[in-house]
Amino acid sequence: MINGNMLFYFFDDFFINLCVIITLTILYIPLRSKLKIAARPFWQKGVIDGVICGVASVILIAFAIEVTENILVDLRFVPIMLVLLFNGLFPAVIAGIVVIIGRFMIGGVSSFSISAMFIIIALIVGFQFIHQLYQADYRKVTYRKVIVMILYSNVVFAIFMLFHFSNHSSYLITFLPMYCIISFAGGLTALFFTNYMKKTELLLLRYKEEVSTDFLTGLQNMRSFATVWKESINKAVTNNEKLTILSLDIDHFKEINDTYGHPAGDQLLTQFSTILSQNIRSLDKAFRHGGDEFLVVLPNCDITNGLEVARRIRGDVAMHSFLISKSRHIYVTVSIGVATYPDTCSNYQQIIQQADEALYKAKHAGKNHVFSTVASSPKES
Repeated sequence: MINGNMLFYFFDDFFINLCVIITLTILYIPLRSKLKIAARPFWQKGVIDGVICGVASVILIAFAIEVTENILVDLRFVPIMLVLLFNGLFPAVIAGIVVIIGRFMIGGVSSFSISAMFIIIALIVGFQFIHQLYQADYRKVTYRKVIVMILYSNVVFAIFMLFHFSNHSSYLITFLPMYCIISFAGGLTALFFTNYMKKTELLLLRYKEEVSTDFLTGLQNMRSFATVWKESINKAVTNNEKLTILSLDIDHFKEINDTYGHPAGDQLLTQFSTILSQNIRSLDKAFRHGGDEFLVVLPNCDITNGLEVARRIRGDVAMHSFLISKSRHIYVTVSIGVATYPDTCSNYQQIIQQADEALYKAKHAGKNHVFSTVASSPKES
């Protein structure tokens, strides 16, 4: 039986282990997102995740929980279980290798270290089998799946204890129930905080996206324009690339709002944004500047191609029948100003101003035009 003093140290060690698990989870998940590890090649992110989780398991071995005066237990299985569930088999194998090496470094070469190696192998194989067994929710990390994994880890450790302490039944009577409590408490707590941190991370990403996205059109808004524009300029100057910007304004938009109402204007803006997105490349960025004004950044694009994109947008808009209510369609046009660094402007700080000046010319030329400072397109629909 565990006396009062031993029970105090048991809960003290257990609390430290929970703090280690929670702290490592809270630190690593945001850091992993900030370093964009998920976007790295498969083997790189697998090695990074595996090494980090393996080190976490070794730390938990170092903070082993004293059940009796002769028996120490730990929660080394928890990081391995979590990395397999959330990141896959490969990082779990890497974590297992790190744990095996760490166990030999801590305990030297002994029968316990060798048994610990086989325990890690058995845990990884069993966890993967259980993960695959739940075909319906293979991609989901459920508490039911984790409970089964923890039960399996209890069976593995029970076999380990029977092998080493078969002649000490009192140890087993003390160890097995206590380890069961520890493993379930530690495993479920770790899962809870991991899920919590991942949900928090997704919410933060969603909030960042909403802050930088125009709620009506889905295009990026001007809050994100400064960052994108600075990055685009730096890349163009550094790599000696062309950079084009389009300044667009829907013709007679105020009259459309006054005639048909703002909901009709919102419908028009939404459909216009779709046309805009369909006419640019995946690396191009479209922004709603406010009201009916838009900007499009075209990296690695010279003036000729920039004018071609602008004319294509102008033509598609002019031919499109905009649905502004259940039974009403209207036709609109757009005026576009084009400027390119260094084709039309050697000073990159004046590109936006030059595009606005070209737009002004297009407006005063009768609208439905594409203009630049070096070339113009007087085409009309």
